[in-house]
Amino acid sequence: MSEQASGADRVKTVEVKKRRLRAALRQARIDAGMTQKAAAEALMWSISKIVRIEQGTVPVASTDVLVMLRLYRITDESHIEDLIELAKDAREDKGLSVFADVLSVATLELFGNEPAAKVIYKYEPSVIPGLFQTQEYARALLKALGNSEEQVESRLKVRAQRQRLLDSPVRPELNFIIGETAICRPVGGVDVMEGQITHLLELATRDGISVLLLPLAAGAHRGMGSAFTVLQFGDPLLPDLLYLENAEGESVSRDETGEIRKYLGLFVELAGLATKSGSFQDHTWRVLRERYGIGHPNVDT
Repeated sequence: MSEQASGADRVKTVEVKKRRLRAALRQARIDAGMTQKAAAEALMWSISKIVRIEQGTVPVASTDVLVMLRLYRITDESHIEDLIELAKDAREDKGLSVFADVLSVATLELFGNEPAAKVIYKYEPSVIPGLFQTQEYARALLKALGNSEEQVESRLKVRAQRQRLLDSPVRPELNFIIGETAICRPVGGVDVMEGQITHLLELATRDGISVLLLPLAAGAHRGMGSAFTVLQFGDPLLPDLLYLENAEGESVSRDETGEIRKYLGLFVELAGLATKSGSFQDHTWRVLRERYGIGHPNVDT
C-alpha cells in the first residue's frame, strides 16, 4: 500500500472544500433539529437557497455561512472560523472549473475529489482508465471520439494534472478492474498500444495499486458496458462518492448509501471473475502476444 495519511492530512482541492462545507452545514442543521423549510423561514430565505447550498450547486458567501451557523447554535469559534475559511477558499479558488468547457460537472467533481480519497474502486470494461492512460493513447482516443484539436489539448492538460496523483507521496489505494476489450482495442495502433500496456504493467507493480483483467471468456455478467468508480474517504465530513459512466451520460451520487453498496458488491463480484483468469501480468502478456505479436522481453516467442 502507498504511504497513507489520515483524512485530515489528505490533499484538499477546492472541490473537496466545497463538499466538506456543504456537508458540515447540512449536519449542523440536522443536529439543531431543523428542517430545510424551518431554516429557510428563520433566515427569511427561500427554501431553494438552503437546498442549493446543501447540494453544492451555488457558491456560499462567508456571511451566509456565519448566519447559518448562528441559527444552528454552533458556538465553537474555531469551528466557525474553519468553515468560513472553507467558504472563502471555495469562492476564490477556481479549481478544475477552468476546464468546464471540456469536462462535465460530474467529471470535474470526480477529478477534484480523487486526491482526498482513501480508497478508489474503478471498473472500466472498454478502454484504459484515464488515470492510467499514456499521452499517446489518450490523444488517439480523444481524436477518435470526435474532439477538436483544441478540446484534445485541453483534455490532455487536465489529464496530466490529474495523473500527478500517481506519483504523490500521499495518494489513495487504487483497486482497478479492466475489461479485456480495453487492451484488445487497438487505439492509435500497435506502437501506441505497446507503450500503453507496458505503462499499465508497470503501474500494476506499484505499492497501493491493484489491477485485475476481466477476460472475455468470463462470458455475460452484470457489469457489461457500465463503467463505475467508487471513492471512499477517511474524513467523516466526506461521504462516499459513486461516479457512473454509461450511454445515457454521467452522474455522481453523493449520499445514496444503498446505491454505493450495490456497486461495491458488483466490484467484488467482477473481481471474482477476473482472478479466475490468472495473474494480471500473465494474462496481459498473452493478449499482447496473440493480439499484437509482442512477446514478453524475457521470454523467447
